[in-house]
Amino acid sequence: MRLSLRSMYGGLLLDLEKLTDSLYRYQTQIATGKKYQLPSDAPVEINYALKYRKALADVERYRASIREARSFLKTTEGALDDFKKLIQRAKTLALEGANDVQNPSTRKAIAAEIDGLIQEALALANTQHGDRYVFAGNRPAGYPEGEKPFMLEKETLPNGEIVERVVYHGGQEDLYAGYARGARLLEARNGEEALMASDLFGALIALKNTLAHDNVVDPAKEVEDIQTQIGRLDRVLNHILEERSDLGARLNHLDLKDQLYQELHTTLVGNLGEVEEVDYLEAITRLSARRTAYEAALKATAQTMGLSLVNFL
Repeated sequence: MRLSLRSMYGGLLLDLEKLTDSLYRYQTQIATGKKYQLPSDAPVEINYALKYRKALADVERYRASIREARSFLKTTEGALDDFKKLIQRAKTLALEGANDVQNPSTRKAIAAEIDGLIQEALALANTQHGDRYVFAGNRPAGYPEGEKPFMLEKETLPNGEIVERVVYHGGQEDLYAGYARGARLLEARNGEEALMASDLFGALIALKNTLAHDNVVDPAKEVEDIQTQIGRLDRVLNHILEERSDLGARLNHLDLKDQLYQELHTTLVGNLGEVEEVDYLEAITRLSARRTAYEAALKATAQTMGLSLVNFL
């Protein structure tokens, strides 16, 4: 088979173009750190990379939801811890008030401090995380001006006696938060079950009234009444501790889920790197080989291009 010089030149130029493209590809890989620049460069790898990136976006969204839920629960946890301290202080004051050495003046002073604890308990019940109330169940926000989930109401009876009670205006259902596909977590307990059912405010108001009235006619009856309120406070404390324990379990669940998602995130990043990121050692070795081949091809082409019939005359 006979080849013309034109066909030979065309073949040499085509080989040089292929080597040039190969050199450019490996140089670009080394410069960018990526195996491909266009979808057509590696369609299979691109498909895997898109799936990994979608999975990473999902995991990051799930972890963001977990962080927000955890922050909300930590705020609730702090409020419950403060409730525990408040109830313990109220019990201490009640025991002091039951002491025989107390007189009407000192008992009224204790009653005034109990009143301060009631106001503090009311503020804790209306604790907010951002603009959301943590003990308002499925109605964490959207209250009219001047209204909160827990409100202290006072009513004056015909005999002049003032009756106090705390009224709950929050949601009647618990609030759940979704943190992953098909998964949700109890985020906020409704205040009726979380606090009102404990008789927290009723016990504190009753203790204050008992101390303030100072039954000098029957001191033994007064001490008995104070002991009754101490028993109520014990039940309140047990209720708060149960709420705190349940919340701790939910926090542990979130921590475990976040750890699992973190490990999945690390795995997905590694998988994405395998299909996207270039192996520098391999790329440099191939670039060096292509450069050597390119230089050899240039020499061969130059020598071939210089040939003509005149050289043999």
